[in-house]
Amino acid sequence: MSQSAEATSANTAASPKPFGLELGAVGFAIASFIVIHGISYGVWRLFVDPQVGVWKFYPQPFGAYLFWAILVIVFIGFNLGMHGFSERSQPMGGIVTTAVTLALGFAIPMLLIFGYGQLDPAFSATKYAGHGAAGLIVLIGFYGFGVLANSMDGWPWTDAGMKQPMVGFAQIFVGFFLTVVGYLALIYPCLASWTAPDRVLMALPTAIGWFYSVITVWLTTVLVLDLWPYSTFKTRAGRAMAAFFGNFILGTGLYFILLALLKNVLIPADALEKIGPAINLWPAQLGVWIVNILLFWALCCGNAPTSLSPTMNRIARLIITYALGIGAFVVYMKWFAVKVLHEAAIVPGFGGDPLTWVDLLNLILLIFICYFGCYGIRKKA
Repeated sequence: MSQSAEATSANTAASPKPFGLELGAVGFAIASFIVIHGISYGVWRLFVDPQVGVWKFYPQPFGAYLFWAILVIVFIGFNLGMHGFSERSQPMGGIVTTAVTLALGFAIPMLLIFGYGQLDPAFSATKYAGHGAAGLIVLIGFYGFGVLANSMDGWPWTDAGMKQPMVGFAQIFVGFFLTVVGYLALIYPCLASWTAPDRVLMALPTAIGWFYSVITVWLTTVLVLDLWPYSTFKTRAGRAMAAFFGNFILGTGLYFILLALLKNVLIPADALEKIGPAINLWPAQLGVWIVNILLFWALCCGNAPTSLSPTMNRIARLIITYALGIGAFVVYMKWFAVKVLHEAAIVPGFGGDPLTWVDLLNLILLIFICYFGCYGIRKKA
């Protein structure tokens, strides 16, 4: 054996085996599912479950801090690209980043509620009004900050030669502006004491349902459609602007499709009658399940299939993820929410509030994948 071969063999033998189970693609997906759902359920039983939880913070104040933790992940993972955190080895890197995320996820809404809330009744801590108002900032901010990092790919700052962390700070600055504008236009007038229902751009349930449909379209194009149809634009600027505005156009169409599906297929007639005008919010309740499946399919399932033609790959992924998302919504509403999570029934055999549970799943999924790099399991090459 040559000296170089001997050295390579010695180095290989000396290198420690990476920690965790090595699994095939299917095993990796199943193990990820178990980890994400197991941790989420543990958190639910400790802090949320309205019947048997150790601390029953359902739906508020748990919801506000949960939503803000997700937005902090957007700041750190999407906008800043894990700058300043990715250098640490696992699991310490994941632990530190998670601790920072949770600290900011508590601190920011607390400043809004217990600070600014002293001046503005819409953000008052009384009866958790401010928790709801602060949480709805995340609805707008998730798109306002997130779309700049992936659909728009850091344009125009990356084209100007900017690197991290400055390109991330630029995205956060512009995302702040977009979020404030969107919140003041869609959400705040519905909550403020100085306005009236006939003076708002759209009613709050409609605003939530419509805007979450925009988010669902955004993540659909990014995660399973390879940024199609925006990828057909030839320039980065064209793709970026088409994506930003196109999501609103396609999201409006998806809103009406999901609303029709909910009214005519997925929600029983007696539940529809009880929900009333708030049905316009429910595309968000269905959309959050679709988003969870989109994230899981892209990040844990290898975004299968990948071996067909680009067009057929996209069509297959779209059908699979939306079918699984709708199926998960049905299972949750007709069994899991009431029987396992102990959420209130709307009518017998149908109940729950998907936004809280599914966003907890999304939070744990993103922490496990982005912060810990799936520490403890790894996929075979």
